[in-house]
Amino acid sequence: MAVSEAGISHKRRSPGREDESAILKKRSPREKVLFGFIFALFAIYALSLIFPFLYMFLNSLKDPYEYLLEQSHLSMPKDWLISNYWKAFTEMKIDDSAGNPIYFPVMFLNSVWFSALCTASGVFASALTSYCVAKYRFKLRGVLYGIAIFSMTIPIVGNTGSFFKLIYQLGLYNSPLYPVVTAFGGFGFNFLVLYGFFRSIPWSYAEATFIDGGGHGTVFFRVMLPQAWPALLTLFIMSFIGAWNDYMTMILYMPDFPTLASGLYVIESSLKRGDGGSYPVYYAALLIACVPIMAIFAGFSNVIMSNFTIGGLKE
Repeated sequence: MAVSEAGISHKRRSPGREDESAILKKRSPREKVLFGFIFALFAIYALSLIFPFLYMFLNSLKDPYEYLLEQSHLSMPKDWLISNYWKAFTEMKIDDSAGNPIYFPVMFLNSVWFSALCTASGVFASALTSYCVAKYRFKLRGVLYGIAIFSMTIPIVGNTGSFFKLIYQLGLYNSPLYPVVTAFGGFGFNFLVLYGFFRSIPWSYAEATFIDGGGHGTVFFRVMLPQAWPALLTLFIMSFIGAWNDYMTMILYMPDFPTLASGLYVIESSLKRGDGGSYPVYYAALLIACVPIMAIFAGFSNVIMSNFTIGGLKE
């Protein structure tokens, strides 16, 4: 009897698949044609995203002369030079303001600590401000929320000169403290997401903590933050990816701490000027720089999609 029940349960289809198959059968021929067109459109879009990686991969395995002489860069390499990836680690370098060479491994480490500091400082500051605005009543509460919204609509194209002067006068220019101080703003997209999340948490949790003798710090760090952990993790991943790809910040404000993004940008400019270097080795370095971000997104894509919808947090 147990064997037969196991066999029946094994053959039984899940309700979700039955619903999907029923929906497909109910579609009219016109809807099926439209569905097929949309599927083909998204398939072409997906291939367009894969194309740059295929281009870099093929050219990263070629000889520099083969790359320069061939007319089409989409051909297969004659000799698969895996050594280009080792050359990217050992030979790829740029010079700092003092003329000292900075190699690829150092740029990789700079990317790690810079992205981690920017992300941790920014997400934590947003958690503080959004919690206070969402859960406490004070006179400037509405003003702060209005500033948070208004600041996201102001274009910041023309403030580079004044911001650079401010950073220099504060002593943050070319300093590792720059990402900690500048990212500790508390507003922006992270603020809006966490504000909506904290608003949905009942204040009865805090009241129960107060009855047990806990204070406001205990409520925030031991009650509210653990409940906001899925949103915090998602924001941390998204912010880390953005900081990893940021190249202009290091070029303008931290030239002696080049990351992979800023270092490869400088190397690309030198290649275009004809100052030496190898395009295949450069493409190999680009692929290596993409691997950590691709691994993070692949590993946490379900976390991102499960905690966010088009309007923000899921209910």
